[in-house]
Amino acid sequence: MRLRIACAAAVLCCAARAFAGDSPSGTSWKGELTSDTETQFYDVYGPTGTPMLIRARLTSTLGVSVYDLLPRPAQAGQELLPDLTFRARLRYDADYGASADEATPTTIDRFVPGFSRGPVDLMYAYVEGRRFLHGVLGFKLGRQYVTDALGWWSFDGGLVHVTTPAYFALEAYAGLEVRGGLPFSGAIGRWEADGVWRGDRTGMDPTQYPAFEQNDVAPAIGAAIETAGVSWLHGRLSYRRVYNTGDSVVSILPNEAPLTYSGERISQEKLGYSLSATASKIGGVEGGVVYDFYANATTSIWASADVFLPKHVTASVDYDYYQPTFDADSIWNFFATYPMNDVGARVVWDATQKLSLAAGAHVRVFQNETEDAQTSTIQGAGALAPGISPFTFAEGGMLSARYKRRDTLLTANASGNFGDQGDRAGGDVAGERLFDARYVLSGRVGLWHWEDKLRPDRSTVAFGAMLGGGYRFFNGSQVGVEWENDASGLFGWRMRLLAYLRLTVTK
Repeated sequence: MRLRIACAAAVLCCAARAFAGDSPSGTSWKGELTSDTETQFYDVYGPTGTPMLIRARLTSTLGVSVYDLLPRPAQAGQELLPDLTFRARLRYDADYGASADEATPTTIDRFVPGFSRGPVDLMYAYVEGRRFLHGVLGFKLGRQYVTDALGWWSFDGGLVHVTTPAYFALEAYAGLEVRGGLPFSGAIGRWEADGVWRGDRTGMDPTQYPAFEQNDVAPAIGAAIETAGVSWLHGRLSYRRVYNTGDSVVSILPNEAPLTYSGERISQEKLGYSLSATASKIGGVEGGVVYDFYANATTSIWASADVFLPKHVTASVDYDYYQPTFDADSIWNFFATYPMNDVGARVVWDATQKLSLAAGAHVRVFQNETEDAQTSTIQGAGALAPGISPFTFAEGGMLSARYKRRDTLLTANASGNFGDQGDRAGGDVAGERLFDARYVLSGRVGLWHWEDKLRPDRSTVAFGAMLGGGYRFFNGSQVGVEWENDASGLFGWRMRLLAYLRLTVTK
């Protein structure tokens, strides 16, 4: 058995600093700075013993929030006065261990399109106003997130929110979708639609990686109507339309300039609705649906219900329907996709204030294309098309327990997933104990079994164990070390040593 050692040292610095000041106009404002920094070093070895990956990662985030930018006289009811806030967060995620050739277009054999050794991501930066015009008008201006039935999304622009006295609110926004690879964007396009490989092609030859497209601005508009002023009920109807601009590759020929299409066109257009209702002594229900106009299909349906039973028991059932969709420029729109249906049930029992138990079961139903050809009719002409498998079922379940008191935390988890293509089952036990309010001892042990029925040689059993110790200073600050060992029939034995320092400073 080969010994594979990957040593990692991580330093996590979390600083939160509050400050206040007075402007010349008499405005009293308050602010907060937060910073998280982590660095780690590790190697991954190949079968011959040669390092395949050498990494030196540095990840740092810096956040700032400034509150009460408008005058707020000391008087009763000032929570109803207009309020102005600024918030921003910047993330830097560098990999100094990667070779510079991986980010150099002229290094043909090592270059990775879209890769950056030190990307900067301005996650959000906006000014928010609330309760203007006697509590009716709210707005945001800058880089911001929208989260609703259509999912997480980010854009640069403006949003207006109008609350009416008739228990509903109206919202409208417009701007540019946040996409990575745009000049001076300072962004990573983690929320743009899937299916197109985009980024910055600066320095690349036109025939080099033609499938990697130059990103361009993506104008977007959206609107929503939602309930307001009702604590036990919330519904929201959302619409969003995003446009593609610039060139899109429509033909890729080896060693030739690709054929492209230019002009404004649809990237995505969706309509979604979500609804939730709660009753404090009975339970709650929620659900939603999303329709994709470009795909001409309902792409997501979900529903769940929670029932509060006697003796601190909560019973729940869930249903999720999901069909993948892609950016309208994506070639994946040419291929057939099939939805997944997930049904689950779970029970949570808070046995005592310190002990809670949970159990659940689920089943997934889906279809696939098969290699068997069958005769079908396409526009009146006979043609061969891939066969579609009958419904396939994959099921599973889980058990968990958690014990928490002032100086001790114990958890145990076991789960299994079983289907025609493979099985996975196992569990882990973890614990943490604080001695004398300063010394920390932690550990974890896990055992898992994988069975790949399509590739039997990949089936294996994996074992993992971790032992850690630490010392707490003040305000949650902690220094420690963790020693982790993992072994399986696929990669042998690997070991990792992790040292960390966590600091929290407040004022």
